[in-house]
Amino acid sequence: MLDHLFFDLDHTLWDFDTNAEETLRELYDHYQVQFLTPHGPDTFIAIYTQINHDLWKLYRNHQITKDKLRVKRFEDTFKTMGVAHKDIPMNIGEKYIEICPTKTALLPGAIETLDYLYDRYELHIITNGFEESQLKKMHHANLTAYFKSITISEHVGKQKPHPLVFETALKNAKSTTISGTYVGDNLDADIKGSIQSGWKAFWLTDDPRGYSDPNCQVISNLRTLKDYF
Repeated sequence: MLDHLFFDLDHTLWDFDTNAEETLRELYDHYQVQFLTPHGPDTFIAIYTQINHDLWKLYRNHQITKDKLRVKRFEDTFKTMGVAHKDIPMNIGEKYIEICPTKTALLPGAIETLDYLYDRYELHIITNGFEESQLKKMHHANLTAYFKSITISEHVGKQKPHPLVFETALKNAKSTTISGTYVGDNLDADIKGSIQSGWKAFWLTDDPRGYSDPNCQVISNLRTLKDYF
């Protein structure tokens, strides 16, 4: 009998793209980036987004540290835009970390779906994000009260998709089962990771790319979960 349901946070409940873009536009204006480069805010955001995505891949594979990721993503963005190292705003990375987790945009249907599930299951978070940011996001977006536990990969010492993350999540949830059900957006970290750990998965995506697994159900909207639970 299913009594625990696990969720990813970024890109699954918390609208990372919208919140990050809003933050980056604020930073572009605050640091008057238009005087450092001819590139406008849209280009700034596009370059940063790709670099941040690539660095997170390295972080998941333990090829870069947390601190290096946070510094390098802005250094590489400005370098790509032709800004000399000496002209890069010194504390822009810290400012991003300060502002972004306070943003409150959620994926469509997030609260409606959590309200529906809350009285039926014990809900939990599994995230590769950093503790101080993830807890802050949940607090500001009014998500904290929905979840009984939060498993953060940096506490585990491994990143999703490593099986130890999912094993630890079951322990943190005080589950008596040897597997769980996970809702996430990232094919490798969330979906393949949970399935390889013996779990069932719901993949939140508009582009399944032909991937198919009997233990994976593709959904394009969080509200669809109400049809399964």
